[in-house]
Amino acid sequence: MTGLVLMTEAGYWNPLLWLLAFIITAALVYVIRSRGKKKYRPGTQQTMPFFSGNLPPEKGIKAVNLYWGFFEALEKYYRWLKRMHTGMVNDYIFSFVLLLIVLFTAVALGGLL
Repeated sequence: MTGLVLMTEAGYWNPLLWLLAFIITAALVYVIRSRGKKKYRPGTQQTMPFFSGNLPPEKGIKAVNLYWGFFEALEKYYRWLKRMHTGMVNDYIFSFVLLLIVLFTAVALGGLL
């Protein structure tokens, strides 16, 4: 280790550079945040959820009821997703690798055209 630079087999790590990157990121976030609307007031109707223009009921609303039309329209897709969901990591890795192969093939063929 020389100075503040930590040398490793994979390269080096400089905490001052990471600190500088954090400060720049925080400043950028602050600038973006400061451009937000100043009219927001907590505790008013602005904080209430939108419920198709009506006042929401006192009790909680289940997503099944609130998004009934959405789920009804996409019922076949959701049935297909439930059948595909096995809970086994191997299946997800296989799907991910298959997707990567398709994407890389599309990029390679796109570069040839």
